This record gives sequence, structure tokens and C-alpha cells, in this order.
Amino acid sequence: MSAIISSTAGNNALLTPVRLLYLHLMSFPTATSALAAWISAQGLGSDTIRAKVLGQAYCNDGATRKGGIATRRVLLTCGPNVLSDATIVYRDYLLPADLRSQLRSTDLPFGEVVKSLGPSRRTTFASLTAAPRTVISHDPVRPFTPILELHATVTTADHGPIARVREVYGAYLLLNTSSMREHAHAMPRNGEVAET
Repeated sequence: MSAIISSTAGNNALLTPVRLLYLHLMSFPTATSALAAWISAQGLGSDTIRAKVLGQAYCNDGATRKGGIATRRVLLTCGPNVLSDATIVYRDYLLPADLRSQLRSTDLPFGEVVKSLGPSRRTTFASLTAAPRTVISHDPVRPFTPILELHATVTTADHGPIARVREVYGAYLLLNTSSMREHAHAMPRNGEVAET
């Protein structure tokens, strides 16, 4: 059983929103699609999710199968609000040229760029990153307060593993807790099978 599931089960109501977010993320093929659905369901915004690129690096420029590794660090945002801080290490050489170009020159999130490849993801690590008493607080001076960290492998049917991601999710995602109970009833139950 996932550490997040076991640590939030039963007796700690304050962590229930984080648990619901975790289960929600487990039920989508990419973080981008999960976050878009979450912010819509929670009434947290209607803007398109964008990737504010903080840094990019390339090895071998995607020229050979021995190299072609790229790293992209981004803040996923909805309007002025930061949803997550993500680092993606991906096999640049496995992506079509147009997708490589989009990742290098646009603010599209990785999940949006590769969605035509039919990606799926497997979570390999999950951890709470805030004390229970601060999980649902919001500090306007520091709008990004980490609450949950996930590591995952992104795969496609044609190429196998194409990326490893490290994602840190922020407290903004838990601002509207009034709809949490309704959201929980609508969530797929297969998220509980994720292992860490």
C-alpha cells in the first residue's frame, strides 16, 4: 500500500485533502491532465495550464541513441498561481522533431506535448512535504507552499520509458476544500493500487 494512503488513512482528517489529491493524480496518464481536471473540479481557475521554464539542458542534442537526454525544469501555473514545481529528464531522441521543438521553445507542459504518444505513468515515490497543521494554509507572501512530492516514470506503448519526473505540488491546490467530499465520491478507485 502506498505510503500516502497508509499515512492518511483513518485518523487524520487534516490530511484528507492531500490524500484525495494524491489519488486524483494517480488516476490520470499525465500530471497536466490531472491538474486541469482538479482545478476545474475545485473551482480554482479556468486558465490553461502553462509551463514557466526555469531551466533546460541537453546532451548530444538528440542525435543518437547513446545520448539525447534532456532536462526541463518548470513551474506549472494556472494564471498567476503556481500548481507544481517539476523536473523532467526525458529521452529527447525518442520524440518526434516537432515535439522536441515544442519542449524547447514553448510554454506547453510536457504532458500536453507528449499526449499524442498515448503516455502513461507509474509512480515510484510519494511523500508528504508539509506538517499536517500547515497543509491547508495559504501564505500570500509565499504562494508556493509544498505539500506533496511524487516521482514517476512516463512510458508510451511504442517507446517504453521516455521520461522520469519529479513533481512537488503546492498548497494552492487545496484552497477550495468545500468541494472535496463531493470530489472524493467521483474519483476512480484504481488510484489506490499505486505503489511507492
